[in-house]
Amino acid sequence: MRDSVELEWDKVPSVAIVHASMEGTAKAMARVSGMPDYGFLTVGYPHIPLAVWTPDEINDIARELAPQLIERLTVP
Repeated sequence: MRDSVELEWDKVPSVAIVHASMEGTAKAMARVSGMPDYGFLTVGYPHIPLAVWTPDEINDIARELAPQLIERLTVP
């Protein structure tokens, strides 16, 4: 999350992807970083929060989030 915020500070479009269980922490990080409205994408269950995923799970997550990621990176 912090990496994405810092990239945005440098005018580099970015999107953080966090697990749903960390959504509160991500919102707090955005707020203390001076970007309280910073949007991010979430990965939910059944994917575990530790991001120890199989290649098939990674592909599923990528397919699920790709449209939102593209939209956030290309729509002003």
